[in-house]
Amino acid sequence: MIKSFVTDGQGIDNLAPAEKPEPPALSDNDVLIEVKAVSLNYRDLLVAKGLYGGAYDPPIIACSDMSGTVLETGSNVTNLKPGDKVINSSFHTWLSGKMNSEKIRKFVGGLGVDGVLVEKFLYPAPALVKMPEYMSFEEGSTLTIAGLTAWAAVMTHGKVQPGEWLLVHGTGGVSIFAAQIAINAGAKVIMTTSNETKGKLVKEKLGIKHIINYKNEDWPGQVREITDGAGVDVVVDIAGGETLARSIKACNYSARIGVIGILDDTSSKFKLFDVITKQISLRGIFMESTEELNALARFCEKHQLPPWIDKLFQFDKTIEAYKYLESQKHIGKIVIGL
Repeated sequence: MIKSFVTDGQGIDNLAPAEKPEPPALSDNDVLIEVKAVSLNYRDLLVAKGLYGGAYDPPIIACSDMSGTVLETGSNVTNLKPGDKVINSSFHTWLSGKMNSEKIRKFVGGLGVDGVLVEKFLYPAPALVKMPEYMSFEEGSTLTIAGLTAWAAVMTHGKVQPGEWLLVHGTGGVSIFAAQIAINAGAKVIMTTSNETKGKLVKEKLGIKHIINYKNEDWPGQVREITDGAGVDVVVDIAGGETLARSIKACNYSARIGVIGILDDTSSKFKLFDVITKQISLRGIFMESTEELNALARFCEKHQLPPWIDKLFQFDKTIEAYKYLESQKHIGKIVIGL
């Protein structure tokens, strides 16, 4: 038997350790992985609370993001071998191109699909990517959702260019990754946060010059001052609601907004006239493909980008890790080690 942590979608306190049978024999295209580290996302809170697909009976294995070592490969697998360090795409079948109604059903760690907070499991080889060699397992585990979501908003769809301005909200995993990716791509970053201590730490560690307090309702005006009246070219909006409406006010002509989260509200009221006249593009970001995850991993290798890990929890402290995530006291990522 092997250890795992499961969720039934009925609250964080209902997360529970569970013994599972050893994985079955490999199919031709599968890989057997020994999991080394798992990182948490806001989505994992929603799953645990039943706000993402409801309750699960029987419970499912929790979490979507992992790093691990290949133990064995199926007969058709040629791109991976035992001993390789890998990270997983959070979709079994979204290998490239656009999302569709079939691919979305294979989102691991939610919608009734077992996740990755388990000692060993089978995974389809095409949905795995080699982990950047310089990263620790803890660092590598952060790329699957937070890193890839930021990559999609900044690079895949945001197409940020050297010298452009990027606006990002908060200091969570996606926001920190977005800032790091943009800086390494040659862009200039403005970050909003209401926490002065967090702002100071981010400023020191990442070298972001412009950090403003979003509690000041005129922060779009501050953004325009910083950008000499032009506004920002790319926005990574993790909040929605009124924050998204204000992000639009802070935009330059032909700006690209990645709409990612709903921390502020699930609906937003903004002036369509601003979007139309400034030719602003709003793009919903719901992860990306394995192909884009590989592009992110190779970008990280090129720039030796260091994922920001706030705190590491051991496997038996999984509930504490979830509660720490819920507290929003962290900067960057929270990781569980196996």
